[in-house]
Amino acid sequence: MTGGRLRPDFRHAGRITAELARRVATPAPIGMEPFPMTKSKAASKASSKKTPTKKAGDSTRLRPSQAAAIWAQVDRALAAAKSVDLSWIDPPPAPDGWTLTLDALRFVTAIVDELRPRHIVEMGAGLSTRVIATAGAKLRPPCAISSIDHDPEFGPGPSVNLAKKTACKVAFQFAPLVVRDCGGKLLPQYHFKHAKLASSRPADLAVVDGPPINLGGREGTIYQILGLARPGTLILLDDADRTSERSAVAHWQDTLGDAIEARQLPGFVKGMAAVLVIEPVQCDKLWDYKAELSRRELDRLIPRRERFVLIDQQWLVGQIAPGRGAIPFLERDGVFHGAPESDADAIAELERQRKLGTKYAVFTWPLFWWLDYYAGFHRHLRETSRVLLENDRLVVFELKA
Repeated sequence: MTGGRLRPDFRHAGRITAELARRVATPAPIGMEPFPMTKSKAASKASSKKTPTKKAGDSTRLRPSQAAAIWAQVDRALAAAKSVDLSWIDPPPAPDGWTLTLDALRFVTAIVDELRPRHIVEMGAGLSTRVIATAGAKLRPPCAISSIDHDPEFGPGPSVNLAKKTACKVAFQFAPLVVRDCGGKLLPQYHFKHAKLASSRPADLAVVDGPPINLGGREGTIYQILGLARPGTLILLDDADRTSERSAVAHWQDTLGDAIEARQLPGFVKGMAAVLVIEPVQCDKLWDYKAELSRRELDRLIPRRERFVLIDQQWLVGQIAPGRGAIPFLERDGVFHGAPESDADAIAELERQRKLGTKYAVFTWPLFWWLDYYAGFHRHLRETSRVLLENDRLVVFELKA
């Protein structure tokens, strides 16, 4: 017992950081274009062989000139969308319904014409599938469309009908939602079969309109799409004005750094975000990618000569603080001594370290649950320290003397 509370064993739950739901509810504010980013770069695992630094011209990474050209195509599609004729849709979608609104469907039509993709992946099927297939049928050769949905009402019927009406190859999959570990967070993803996609080519364009927020939201989908992507894949996120979608984009940027570029596109009823893949990062590499981004941020924020409290329960110390003066918390004789029994114990240990001259305290994402569980300790930190950084990977406090 801990102050009348049962203290859960989060040794394993720490890696999945389900406690970040607290931060989904109160996301950092996001600007319009581009989305704000943390100043960090690529990834590798410090405890193993490091990933080579990406250089200009590396085929695994989009060059700045290529990225600029794609954003110019997005701008042209935004202008062209105003004249797209979708009068054949009867009745038109309601602005407050589940499907993409007319302005979004016009833009999707225009971006298909502009990018001329060979393979489109769609997360969330329905009317949008018909519109994409109609636009894709005009390309030469017609594109392949992989449409995925969790709802059996959107079963194989639409793809069969579309295959008859258009020249596109449309492959629909009913894919139940499952929970998967995405770099230390449990997120919903579609359980689909790669072999049943419409094409084995990487996706050139992806349209994300699912899962719905009441089934866990869309944060996990981009990590799935990155597994199908190439440098230059463009991902469109519908409903991007909602708090949950803005939070998802902010978390993607915290997790992926400069492996993506994200923009909030103007003029959409329910919002539309565009995410450009600069470097595809596989889902099973996210933990190490986040660790490397975090290591670089700590190197930027905390002078190497300074020791700091690392509230991490030994999850990441070898990856984000190799050779640094990281002090475990709780600490006895220089080694990790376990979690505090109460808020009072945590505060007492923090103040002991402060008196010893320690100037910083760092939470890593596996221990974000402490910020809720040890609420008194968290409140004490906020009242007696200055927040230097707070994102989806790290919270860094500068301890006031």
